[in-house]
Amino acid sequence: MHRKLSNIFYEVRDPILGWDDIGGYADVKETLKEMVCLPLQKPELLRQHNLGIPAGVMLWGPLGTGITMLAEACAREAGVSFVYISGQEMLGKGPELVEAFDCAIHEAPCVLFISDCEWLAPRAGCDYEWSPGNLRAVPPTFADKDLTRLFIEQVDRINQVPNVMLLGSCYRIDTVDQALIKEKKRYNRKVFVHPPTAVDRRGMLDIYMDKMPNLAPGIDRQELSELSEGYVGWDIESLCKRATVNAIKTDSPTVTREHFLRAVKEVRCFLTPDMTAKYHQIRDTDCPHHYEF
Repeated sequence: MHRKLSNIFYEVRDPILGWDDIGGYADVKETLKEMVCLPLQKPELLRQHNLGIPAGVMLWGPLGTGITMLAEACAREAGVSFVYISGQEMLGKGPELVEAFDCAIHEAPCVLFISDCEWLAPRAGCDYEWSPGNLRAVPPTFADKDLTRLFIEQVDRINQVPNVMLLGSCYRIDTVDQALIKEKKRYNRKVFVHPPTAVDRRGMLDIYMDKMPNLAPGIDRQELSELSEGYVGWDIESLCKRATVNAIKTDSPTVTREHFLRAVKEVRCFLTPDMTAKYHQIRDTDCPHHYEF
């Protein structure tokens, strides 16, 4: 029997979300199927081929792109439990952090996903600016050295346990303590959840627009995906909500193209051009072999 804990620090659950619940990111999904799902689904075959199994996989990219959903979809694909630890909520909670890792050991086989690893293990002295003066999405606080050390100790402990697939996330890979992502026995593989392309945004629009009960026929979703440069998933959700509000304000029984075009001008995108450029610069200069199986 899986237990869902009453606190907000971590939880254990049967995964519900699948790949089709997440808009876009076909390339990222395929990589995760290989790096995360295959080791859980076919461990004996991987050993027979002497391929080795990733010790841990770090997903990194913009907020609001569905990284936690992607991690949960991995667990569902593999047919195992999903253990989620909130890095933000674990600050100052050493005993609870150890308890969460204990739960993952008990739940094996499972996917253990730790979000916001830059909060738990910040890189000392790193530059958080996207461009001069742009500090969007910088964490407001970080773990102290004792909690960071404890976190790394727990990562080392969990990697001694068979059938626990370790995943983590951060919004920028260069802001994470290198001890966590350079050691082969820790997070030795990376997946770049890149800023959404027009194709990804179209997938996100399909997710949200298909749920709208009073959508006018014939709205060009491709047009909207191209007009929404810089939007992440939560911006796409806001776009659909804002378009609906615009329809209600005009007493319209349907949400039309004009309501969406007005909403595009009203919803502020999360990603600025310099943020998108910086993301790709960081990826292009990062060590390439960590992104292969």
